[in-house]
Amino acid sequence: MKKSLQKFGYVLFISGIFLFGLMHLAIALFIPNLTGWGDPPGKLTTVLNEIIGWVPYTLSIILFSIGALILIYDLWQTRQSERN
Repeated sequence: MKKSLQKFGYVLFISGIFLFGLMHLAIALFIPNLTGWGDPPGKLTTVLNEIIGWVPYTLSIILFSIGALILIYDLWQTRQSERN
């Protein structure tokens, strides 16, 4: 059970990082095609609106956050069992 939770945490964390990197690559590739952007929202928001990329961008942040929390919980649980 413990190893499967740890593997699940690693998979979520790496998937989130990979998706986050792909989204930033897509953003960087789309920026030269911008005709203009508004000053208040900025470049990132304008590109995410244009490429309809809010869902994968938010999902990537959620994935690697949950993966990191699972790994931190697993590390904390291991430390607690070593103390006893």
